[in-house]
Amino acid sequence: MRKFKNTFCALIVILFITQLHAQEEKPYVEPNGLNNWYVELGGAAMFYSLNYEKVLYKGEKTGFVGRVGVGYNPFDYKFLNKVYLDANTVMAPFTASFLYGGGKEKLEIGGGFTLLAKSVAEREIVPTAVFGFRVIETNKVCFRISYTPFIRDGNYVSWFGVSLGRNFSFK
Repeated sequence: MRKFKNTFCALIVILFITQLHAQEEKPYVEPNGLNNWYVELGGAAMFYSLNYEKVLYKGEKTGFVGRVGVGYNPFDYKFLNKVYLDANTVMAPFTASFLYGGGKEKLEIGGGFTLLAKSVAEREIVPTAVFGFRVIETNKVCFRISYTPFIRDGNYVSWFGVSLGRNFSFK
């Protein structure tokens, strides 16, 4: 009886492994949407932002995108003694990026600025860069990770961002 159990278990394991290898991987189909929206933590807005991105040019392996975002900081924010934002600050990143890569993975290089405003009279423009990597899956989920250094108060600050969103098109 014990030999039967061992044989039965071995047969189940073999069938399971065979089934895993038998599944065909579907080829990647790039989404045809020319718009992305995403939530970014860190990044060009320094804290968080909700972003809209428009694909301005889409080639075989290259692309060009423009992005605008907005975030609001309701309290005093200080992180790693590098980044600080006063309470009631509106953060608005504006960037343009060049994309390179075939398939779902793309490298991103760009630049722009972030507008920090406490009021119409109290505002600051912070130059920023973007060096990143993005993936847009067949199901239109967009994931980005980026190095977004900026210059503020005459200091160069290394900073990073992580984004999650969705690719879409207007119909």
